[in-house]
Amino acid sequence: MPGTKPHTAYEQPLNERIRILLRLEFLFQQALQGLNGDSEWHSRAVVASLLDIISVLSARGDIRAELIRELDRIVLCFDRLADSPEVDQARLEPLLEEARQLAEQLKAARGLPAAALKRDELLRSVLQRAGIPGGACGFDLPAYQFWLQRPAEERRAQLEAWLQQLEDLRRGNALILRVLRESAEPVRLTAPKGVYQRTPDKKAPQAQLIRVLLPANSPYFAEISGSKYFFTIRFMQQHSTSERPAQTGEDVEFLLCSCGF
Repeated sequence: MPGTKPHTAYEQPLNERIRILLRLEFLFQQALQGLNGDSEWHSRAVVASLLDIISVLSARGDIRAELIRELDRIVLCFDRLADSPEVDQARLEPLLEEARQLAEQLKAARGLPAAALKRDELLRSVLQRAGIPGGACGFDLPAYQFWLQRPAEERRAQLEAWLQQLEDLRRGNALILRVLRESAEPVRLTAPKGVYQRTPDKKAPQAQLIRVLLPANSPYFAEISGSKYFFTIRFMQQHSTSERPAQTGEDVEFLLCSCGF
């Protein structure tokens, strides 16, 4: 990537499949972050993220099949590149092997993802109250309050055991998004008066994800909208949280990645 300054990435999925994968990635990262703490509130954060993951999986149907299709497609694409002298084999081979292994592990799994978690009595009781603001407080769920008072090591072991049931799914999801993000090199562009519009190149692989990179200290953030046929990027400013964001009238330099494989 050009330059040495860190960048902030703003992303926009261009289809529903990638939208779900990004949401799952966010929830898994949030859950894993909660494992780093010992307090009751860290454990609550992990459980809340886990229940959100269960809800996403339940609403989507068998997302495992979708992950398998994407991993198989990665294997097919990488197999075609295996003999190319322009490809870094030291990077390609481990990714190819990981994609194969994860696809096989997901194919070997039985039942719907998270089915066992939904049968867990404690998780089910918390899930039933999750839609009520403050519904997981102590007087509503004394069994949950009791569990939250267990030693941190015991709680962490249980949380890790619950998350382990989704580990192959998490790793498959992470690999697909990693390959997708790395599929495009950033291109430096300018948005005249803070707006940039583009129709994706039909000769290139169909874009699935738009990534806009701005310097971490930029006064702007990117609002991206669109579909696989057309997208718009607007660079916005918000001087105070009490004010509505407004599009800048300045020309803005940025890096664009149109990711697809």
